Amino acid sequence: MRGNATIEFTLVGIPLVFILISTIEMARGMWIYHTLAYAVKEGTRFAVARGQNNPTPTKYSDVCKAVVQAGAGLLPEDLTLTFHSASAADLTSTADKCTGGTWPPGDNAGVIDNQPGQTISIKGLYPFVSAISMFWPGAGPGMTFQPLICQGAGTLCLPASSQDVMQF
Repeated sequence: MRGNATIEFTLVGIPLVFILISTIEMARGMWIYHTLAYAVKEGTRFAVARGQNNPTPTKYSDVCKAVVQAGAGLLPEDLTLTFHSASAADLTSTADKCTGGTWPPGDNAGVIDNQPGQTISIKGLYPFVSAISMFWPGAGPGMTFQPLICQGAGTLCLPASSQDVMQF
């Protein structure tokens, strides 16, 4: 009879702690996904409002900065962005290394992607590494602190995309 409460608490406590950690991790994953979706949408809105009739051409880096500023808590070195327009080749890079010319491209040799009515889109990928994985035998540490690549094996990447029509 002595120690009965300890054994019962242990048998009930372990699953309860696991459920608590799982609930927190699900909430964290949902927060990351929502933040990513919002940031990509804001980047698309930033780009569609600065088309052909904008006096200052918008650059890839400007759109990346808009995405990073809207994505509070997302690490730019882990956020992979893909820019797509009608006639230009897709550009994919991490948000901290966005470089290049005007986006969406326009005003040269028949490329009209920045004119009103043209459709552009931005896709984002962000890795999600759960702390629950540290409880899985042989999985190694749950949290990593180096930049993650979404195309790597074993990395769960949360996707988000936004598409809109150039306005001005």
